[in-house]
Amino acid sequence: MSRLLPSLPDATPEEREPRVVGVDDDEADDLIAALGSETARAILSTLHDRPATKSELADEVDTSLQNVQYHLSRLDDADLVDVVDTAYSEKGREMDVYAAADEPLVLFAGGSEESTGIKTALMRLLGGYGLIGLAAVAA
Repeated sequence: MSRLLPSLPDATPEEREPRVVGVDDDEADDLIAALGSETARAILSTLHDRPATKSELADEVDTSLQNVQYHLSRLDDADLVDVVDTAYSEKGREMDVYAAADEPLVLFAGGSEESTGIKTALMRLLGGYGLIGLAAVAA
Protein backbone atom coordinates (compact mmCIF):
# COMPACT_ATOMS: atom_id res chain seq x y z
CA MET A 1 0.00 0.00 0.00
CA SER A 2 2.87 2.41 0.71
CA ARG A 3 3.72 2.32 -2.99
CA LEU A 4 0.39 3.96 -3.73
CA LEU A 5 1.22 7.03 -1.64
CA PRO A 6 1.83 9.85 -2.17
CA SER A 7 -0.70 10.20 -4.95
CA LEU A 8 -0.17 12.81 -7.61
CA PRO A 9 -3.04 15.09 -8.59
CA ASP A 10 -4.73 14.49 -11.91
CA ALA A 11 -5.95 18.07 -12.03
CA THR A 12 -6.03 19.68 -15.40
CA PRO A 13 -8.10 22.82 -15.13
CA GLU A 14 -10.88 23.05 -17.65
CA GLU A 15 -10.88 25.72 -20.34
CA ARG A 16 -11.92 28.93 -18.64
CA GLU A 17 -13.21 32.23 -19.91
CA PRO A 18 -11.54 35.50 -19.01
CA ARG A 19 -12.85 37.39 -16.02
CA VAL A 20 -13.26 41.10 -16.62
CA VAL A 21 -13.82 43.33 -13.58
CA GLY A 22 -14.11 47.10 -13.52
CA VAL A 23 -12.57 48.96 -10.59
CA ASP A 24 -16.02 50.45 -9.91
CA ASP A 25 -17.63 47.00 -9.60
CA ASP A 26 -18.46 45.65 -6.14
CA GLU A 27 -16.18 42.62 -6.51
CA ALA A 28 -13.12 44.80 -7.25
CA ASP A 29 -12.64 45.52 -3.52
CA ASP A 30 -12.26 41.80 -2.75
CA LEU A 31 -9.89 41.32 -5.68
CA ILE A 32 -7.69 44.26 -4.75
CA ALA A 33 -7.59 43.22 -1.07
CA ALA A 34 -6.74 39.60 -1.94
CA LEU A 35 -3.98 40.63 -4.36
CA GLY A 36 -2.50 43.33 -2.12
CA SER A 37 0.27 41.03 -0.92
CA GLU A 38 3.29 39.97 -2.94
CA THR A 39 2.90 36.46 -1.50
CA ALA A 40 -0.72 36.24 -2.67
CA ARG A 41 0.30 37.34 -6.17
CA ALA A 42 3.09 34.74 -6.22
CA ILE A 43 0.63 32.03 -5.15
CA LEU A 44 -1.86 33.02 -7.85
CA SER A 45 0.89 33.15 -10.51
CA THR A 46 2.05 29.68 -9.50
CA LEU A 47 -1.50 28.36 -9.71
CA HIS A 48 -1.90 29.84 -13.19
CA ASP A 49 1.10 27.75 -14.26
CA ARG A 50 -0.05 24.50 -12.65
CA PRO A 51 -2.36 23.20 -9.92
CA ALA A 52 -0.70 22.65 -6.52
CA THR A 53 -1.32 21.65 -2.91
CA LYS A 54 -0.77 24.02 0.02
CA SER A 55 2.55 22.42 0.88
CA GLU A 56 3.76 22.63 -2.73
CA LEU A 57 2.80 26.31 -2.78
CA ALA A 58 4.65 26.94 0.49
CA ASP A 59 7.81 25.43 -1.04
CA GLU A 60 7.36 27.27 -4.34
CA VAL A 61 6.89 30.75 -2.88
CA ASP A 62 9.24 30.12 0.07
CA THR A 63 6.81 30.83 2.90
CA SER A 64 5.11 28.97 5.74
CA LEU A 65 2.16 26.65 5.31
CA GLN A 66 0.11 28.92 7.60
CA ASN A 67 0.86 31.92 5.38
CA VAL A 68 -0.23 29.98 2.29
CA GLN A 69 -3.46 28.95 4.07
CA TYR A 70 -4.19 32.58 4.95
CA HIS A 71 -3.63 33.85 1.41
CA LEU A 72 -5.52 30.94 -0.19
CA SER A 73 -8.48 31.77 2.03
CA ARG A 74 -8.45 35.39 0.86
CA LEU A 75 -7.96 34.36 -2.78
CA ASP A 76 -10.85 31.90 -2.44
CA ASP A 77 -13.10 34.59 -0.93
CA ALA A 78 -12.37 36.72 -4.01
CA ASP A 79 -13.17 33.74 -6.31
CA LEU A 80 -9.62 33.69 -7.66
CA VAL A 81 -8.81 30.05 -6.83
CA ASP A 82 -10.73 26.76 -6.82
CA VAL A 83 -10.13 23.31 -5.37
CA VAL A 84 -9.82 21.16 -8.50
CA ASP A 85 -8.69 17.79 -7.15
CA THR A 86 -7.60 15.78 -4.11
CA ALA A 87 -4.20 14.18 -3.59
CA TYR A 88 -2.85 12.04 -0.74
CA SER A 89 0.38 12.51 1.20
CA GLU A 90 2.83 9.72 2.02
CA LYS A 91 1.04 9.36 5.36
CA GLY A 92 -2.33 9.03 3.63
CA ARG A 93 -3.60 12.51 4.50
CA GLU A 94 -6.06 14.04 2.07
CA MET A 95 -4.83 17.30 0.50
CA ASP A 96 -6.78 19.75 -1.63
CA VAL A 97 -5.25 20.69 -4.98
CA TYR A 98 -5.80 24.32 -5.98
CA ALA A 99 -5.83 26.04 -9.37
CA ALA A 100 -6.52 29.56 -10.57
CA ALA A 101 -10.26 30.06 -11.10
CA ASP A 102 -9.93 32.25 -14.20
CA GLU A 103 -7.60 32.07 -17.13
CA PRO A 104 -6.92 35.74 -17.73
CA LEU A 105 -8.06 38.24 -15.13
CA VAL A 106 -8.54 41.79 -16.36
CA LEU A 107 -9.09 44.64 -13.91
CA PHE A 108 -9.92 47.84 -15.75
CA ALA A 109 -10.95 51.38 -14.89
CA GLY A 110 -14.57 51.75 -15.92
CA GLY A 111 -18.08 50.60 -15.23
CA SER A 112 -19.76 47.25 -15.70
CA GLU A 113 -21.38 48.33 -18.97
CA GLU A 114 -17.93 48.39 -20.62
CA SER A 115 -16.95 44.90 -19.42
CA THR A 116 -18.93 43.08 -22.14
CA GLY A 117 -17.04 44.82 -24.94
CA ILE A 118 -13.70 44.19 -23.29
CA LYS A 119 -14.53 40.53 -22.68
CA THR A 120 -15.61 40.08 -26.33
CA ALA A 121 -12.42 41.70 -27.60
CA LEU A 122 -10.32 39.56 -25.27
CA MET A 123 -12.04 36.36 -26.41
CA ARG A 124 -11.34 37.28 -30.05
CA LEU A 125 -7.70 37.95 -29.22
CA LEU A 126 -7.29 34.68 -27.32
CA GLY A 127 -9.10 32.79 -30.07
CA GLY A 128 -6.70 34.25 -32.63
CA TYR A 129 -3.71 33.07 -30.61
CA GLY A 130 -5.28 29.63 -30.40
CA LEU A 131 -5.62 29.45 -34.18
CA ILE A 132 -2.01 30.56 -34.65
CA GLY A 133 -0.90 27.89 -32.16
CA LEU A 134 -2.84 25.18 -34.01
CA ALA A 135 -1.40 26.31 -37.34
CA ALA A 136 2.12 26.22 -35.88
CA VAL A 137 1.60 22.68 -34.57
CA ALA A 138 0.18 21.54 -37.92
CA ALA A 139 3.15 23.03 -39.77
